[in-house]
Amino acid sequence: LLWSTVAQGKVLFYDDFDDGKIDPKYEMKDQNGKWVEKGGVVSQTNPTPGDHTYLIMPGGFAEPHTGLVQIRIDEWTDGDLARAGLGFRLDPGTGAGYAFLIHHTLNNMEFLNDHIAWKNNDTPPPFDVVEKGKWYWMKAEISKSGFTGKIWPDGEKEPAKWLLDSKFDFGAERVVTGNVGLNGGSSTGAPAATVVSFDNFAVCEKADECTPKIILAVEPAGKLSTTWGTIKMKY
Repeated sequence: LLWSTVAQGKVLFYDDFDDGKIDPKYEMKDQNGKWVEKGGVVSQTNPTPGDHTYLIMPGGFAEPHTGLVQIRIDEWTDGDLARAGLGFRLDPGTGAGYAFLIHHTLNNMEFLNDHIAWKNNDTPPPFDVVEKGKWYWMKAEISKSGFTGKIWPDGEKEPAKWLLDSKFDFGAERVVTGNVGLNGGSSTGAPAATVVSFDNFAVCEKADECTPKIILAVEPAGKLSTTWGTIKMKY
């Protein structure tokens, strides 16, 4: 049943980061940062990795699609270049695209068109502030009509409504690439700094199919590589 769910396309991609090595299918863009997979998570461990630092799965996922990931802020110093979250429509060359981010302070969520424009929809999360060392879920959907995102604490119920919802009206619209990634920071030095960890990274066809319950039920045989190969054979 679990593999049938995957084959039908509900969960297009899933990585639980449990095998202790970053799969070679991932690409590091624009700055490499210092990504380490250890203890069942993947972490970007350089507090000032450069602008911007992505770990990208170049999946060519058709839109609409939804990304879901667990995120934990390990170190943070406020500043414009302190940021972490999910990226979509990421350029295969530069890694730039749309991002749903914790930005500047730990009580601010915002959309970014990388290196072009902020949406300026600065919004506190529904639980007031992201706490260092605590796990949260971040979820975002991209489609031809726009970009949406939400965040909530691990173990709590997913909010019914999107926290942020926007058209592509902040800078030139990005080309559809189907590449989804993890934004591990942008700081180039003091005062901003970001060290962040991720777990249970998934891409799904539909937002209501991309939930912690569904993706945690996916048990990849051989972890990411086997899962990815099996899914690609079905399409």
